[in-house]
Amino acid sequence: MALATVTPAVLADGGGDVYFVFHGTHWEASAFFLAFTVPNLFRRLLGEGALTAAFIPIFKHKEVNEGETEMWRSAMRLSLL
Repeated sequence: MALATVTPAVLADGGGDVYFVFHGTHWEASAFFLAFTVPNLFRRLLGEGALTAAFIPIFKHKEVNEGETEMWRSAMRLSLL
């Protein structure tokens, strides 16, 4: 299981370098690369549980102490990041 987790990370680490060798560093290539980087960032934060583990306690704390309106306002602020 560890090998299945580590292998894509190792391959992706060198993927950016290979991409820039073939596509260059002009603005179109940078925009294309960014289009793949942002979703991967959210996958790492949300899919691997780091953001979820930090957000749920804060979300519930807002609901109990400040009400449902403030709870959803906080969730919307986070979603706009």
